Amino acid sequence: MAGTGKPPSASQSAPSPAALHAGCPATASNAGPSSRQRSLHAATTNWSGYVARASKAFSCIQGRWTQPNLTCPARGNASLAIWIGFDGETGPSRTTLEQIGTNTDCQDGLARMFAWFEILPHDRFEQELQLEIRTGDRIVASIAFVGASYHLVLENLTTGQAEGTWQHSPGSRRLTAEWVVEAPTVGCPSNCQVASLAPFGAVSFSAARVILTGKTGPIGDGRWTRVRLDLESRSGLVKARPGSLAKDGAGFAVAWHHR
Repeated sequence: MAGTGKPPSASQSAPSPAALHAGCPATASNAGPSSRQRSLHAATTNWSGYVARASKAFSCIQGRWTQPNLTCPARGNASLAIWIGFDGETGPSRTTLEQIGTNTDCQDGLARMFAWFEILPHDRFEQELQLEIRTGDRIVASIAFVGASYHLVLENLTTGQAEGTWQHSPGSRRLTAEWVVEAPTVGCPSNCQVASLAPFGAVSFSAARVILTGKTGPIGDGRWTRVRLDLESRSGLVKARPGSLAKDGAGFAVAWHHR
């Protein structure tokens, strides 16, 4: 059953809170991007960032970012979600999604920030984590597939707090890995709708890596296809767009464009 919050077995017990840190385990690694990597470009109405698309299952994903300073509109609602995940990009594994990240929700000029995870299709909306999140906080998150379970961890490097959860996601295939800035769905469960994207300047990801068949690689690794996602309105207005990958292939910035 999804959402148990328990480790897969007694022999694979979750670490104590004092020892908990986000990040994938150390493996052999590809140090940088590949000039032979296949690269694609796509547009969505709610996501901006990068996707790694493979023919075999990823076993771990990680990423870092700094919680941005948003300009909340004086009236009305707006929102911004920043997350990493598996299975979410349109393709063969679209029926499931395992994700963890942070949100800033604006209401009449006031911002509320929080950490969360979500397992689709089991969860209908974000499940909040008990971590304090503030503007400027340095965040690192990871999702590891262990046995038949997912270990999702988010750590606030600024405060030293971390929280993790064990979850099940039956039917997941982990053929895509995502690092995303999103205009999230809000108002659930009673009135679900895509939020207006809050002005955020730029969000920078770093240490964006995954493990495939026991070897770690950055987004730019040649063993998988890289997909760059622009966030556009239905009329084609660009609202957010990721820049090029950093030299190490494991970092990029998403810039807010909507005026």
